[in-house]
Amino acid sequence: MNKAYMRGIAATFGMLAFCATAQAETIVVWHSLGKPEEPTRQNFEKWNKTHPDMPLELRFIPFGQLAQQFIKGIATGDVPDLITIDNPVVANFANQDALEDLTERVAASPYIKKQEYYPGSWNTTVWHGRQFAVPGEANTLALYYDPDIFKAKGLDPDKPPQTWAELKDDAAKLTDKSANVFGIGFSALQSEEGTFQWLPFLQQSGASLKNLKSPDATAALQLFSDLVNSGSASRDVLVKRQSEMMDVFLSGGCAMVIGGPWELQRMKKDARVSWRVAKLPVRQEGGIEASALGGYVWGIPKGAKNADQAFQLIEFMSQPEQQKLAWSGGRLPPVSTISVDNPDNAEAYTVFREQMKVAYPRGPHPEWPKISAAIQTAIQTALTGRATPEQALATASGVVTPLLEQNPIDGM
Repeated sequence: MNKAYMRGIAATFGMLAFCATAQAETIVVWHSLGKPEEPTRQNFEKWNKTHPDMPLELRFIPFGQLAQQFIKGIATGDVPDLITIDNPVVANFANQDALEDLTERVAASPYIKKQEYYPGSWNTTVWHGRQFAVPGEANTLALYYDPDIFKAKGLDPDKPPQTWAELKDDAAKLTDKSANVFGIGFSALQSEEGTFQWLPFLQQSGASLKNLKSPDATAALQLFSDLVNSGSASRDVLVKRQSEMMDVFLSGGCAMVIGGPWELQRMKKDARVSWRVAKLPVRQEGGIEASALGGYVWGIPKGAKNADQAFQLIEFMSQPEQQKLAWSGGRLPPVSTISVDNPDNAEAYTVFREQMKVAYPRGPHPEWPKISAAIQTAIQTALTGRATPEQALATASGVVTPLLEQNPIDGM
């Protein structure tokens, strides 16, 4: 066997080893970002250009199917290196030992600093004092309203409702049944969207999930019930998603609507009305401010083949230049120290950033789906008149309280 032949074999094995290494460093990402213009997808492209040695293998899975697909992947051992997770279910996966513990990695990272994140966003990624994810893009809720209808009904468009009493009063005045216009719209759908829209009012009441049978909790559900029963809100709130209620607002069918920053992308294109954005009204003047916390986080599945590379991608996504793009997709950076220069819809941007300061996480709790389902049922039961708000929440408490006793939510 001559030397040239041996060198050829060595070169061939060397090339095979190189290819195996390159393949091992490919980062498999499962995500639910369906639109090509999504800021995070733009950041994926930027990563591929700047990190050719660690290319991304991207797999889009619709939002409603991603968690189920992950559960299947856990069972079969077919998991990605990185996954986008809806923030309220992080604790559920962490409790199943389905996510890598990132505590040490995060503590050592020069790019991920707890003190710079909004508390609500950070808290969604922690379970029993350990870090199982890193916040990605965030969103929250505020009150959209039509200043022209305010003027037409004798209300000051520069003074949107600040309290629950003002909200009810203004909604009644803005309702015009002859023109098929309701005072306010919101989603009370029997889904996570219904929970998402009502929880801020529970928190503003001074109550929480642990005391759903309290008069304060009852007052929060009574508010929604009164708006529907008085005719200030359509009964369609029981069956419409958040986006569908925004459709009603955009077509002039309601004067106010509770919605998020993700709606801003279509406002200029689809709105037939004038619009502004204000903070959610509070229970009484000087009362507790609260809003909902939505968005996704980055998680590394247990058993990921390229966990180290995946965490490098998380760090890349957590840097200001990448985070700033969130607003262009109707979301916000989860980091309070990052602001967008000259943002579109600057006034709305300011309002949503203020709401992020008081945006509470849903949980975190490993049984969040069961907790949320009980809340959804209570909302539907009260708003359809099958029970009083007090009775509906007492039933929900029978489900929620034992779950919280078994696994208390931090701070509750």
